[in-house]
Amino acid sequence: MASLPIFMTAVANSSDEPAFPLLFTWSTPEAQVKEVLVIPDDEWLENHNIEPNALDLDENQLYEFGFEASDILAEWTNEFDTDVIYGLDPDELSALVEATYETKGLDPSFEVLSIHSWFEERDVSLTDALAEQGQTTPLHLLPPDEIIIQLLQIAVEYGLIEVADIAQPDDE
Repeated sequence: MASLPIFMTAVANSSDEPAFPLLFTWSTPEAQVKEVLVIPDDEWLENHNIEPNALDLDENQLYEFGFEASDILAEWTNEFDTDVIYGLDPDELSALVEATYETKGLDPSFEVLSIHSWFEERDVSLTDALAEQGQTTPLHLLPPDEIIIQLLQIAVEYGLIEVADIAQPDDE
């Protein structure tokens, strides 16, 4: 069985000049959704601020509920069996992923490509599919977990991923 695509999104420290992540949200190979707050690296905070954001995340929340970059990277290494991840804004997501890897002096173990191109390669217009679902809010304005859920739902509805291929808890 081919592994399911990994869809990822992130919330950055700034909407104008994103330099580091505050939150990563991604789909798992089992088509579940995971979300993790990121404890800022000291170097990030020396050069950049955490600006107001749509999720109202602040530095205190990140330190209280977040995870270190090394923990996040370990989880990705164990979970992702791919060299490609798909994101809504691949350039920004790449920069945030790179910032996370750089805290450990590493290069990313995967490339970030456009989620639109993943759907287009399968003859599905993501914009049209969203409109058919009655989705009037632009995808990038939805909360990160809802973005991932929408992408998974569209992939299932168009037969791009099989619900039967998704591992059920009984299968493990």
